[in-house]
Amino acid sequence: MRRGVNRNAREWLAQNRSFRRHVLRELERRGPLLSREIEDHAGFEREDHEWWGARKMGLMLEILAARGEVAVVGRRGKQRVWDLAERWYPETETVPWPTAERLIDESRFRSLGVRLDRGRWLAHPHAVDGPVPDRVTFLSPFDRLVHDRARTEALWGFHYRLEMFVPRAKREYGYYVLPILRGDRLVGRIEPVFDRRERVLRVLGVWWERGAEAVPLDEPLESLRAFVGAERVEPTSLRSG
Repeated sequence: MRRGVNRNAREWLAQNRSFRRHVLRELERRGPLLSREIEDHAGFEREDHEWWGARKMGLMLEILAARGEVAVVGRRGKQRVWDLAERWYPETETVPWPTAERLIDESRFRSLGVRLDRGRWLAHPHAVDGPVPDRVTFLSPFDRLVHDRARTEALWGFHYRLEMFVPRAKREYGYYVLPILRGDRLVGRIEPVFDRRERVLRVLGVWWERGAEAVPLDEPLESLRAFVGAERVEPTSLRSG
């Protein structure tokens, strides 16, 4: 919340002080709660806004979570459950912001293992260089391995972008395509789609990287099928595409 980009959030909170107090009071009195279980503030007028729709509750909770005042403490189905953060976060030492930034940077570097710094690859002192199981799996677009698109391209030569906001005629691959990881190599990408009405996981396309060998995808598809709750996969077996 210290960043300039969040100035609008601070101003929005200042303009909605009473609504903020209402949300925190309801969580204190009745939490944990779903967002829809927190009644709107008595004097709070709804408005149809292109960002947050007719109800600002979601926006308020997101901002309060970013400030560390509330937290997501569970789920009911696909809905997040909210409560006061102080009930769930342990007591901890308070550190100055520059120290916190340094600790965050160190943690991020350690989790990545290597990073590109001014054109040079740097390995974290605790990074382990050893054999990697020759397992095939699909990566989320937000997996830390590919989250930094520039790092991914520099490290593996794998150009990856989500094309959901690209017009269909201009897409190189598909709407929501997942990288395929084999061992320690990104060998291709796949576009699976879950048809909720028919409970079917369909594969719309598979693309292999130049020089990469096509591999069986039955096992990772079965894992994805179970994860999303599909009853079957179509097609049932894929080796190339």
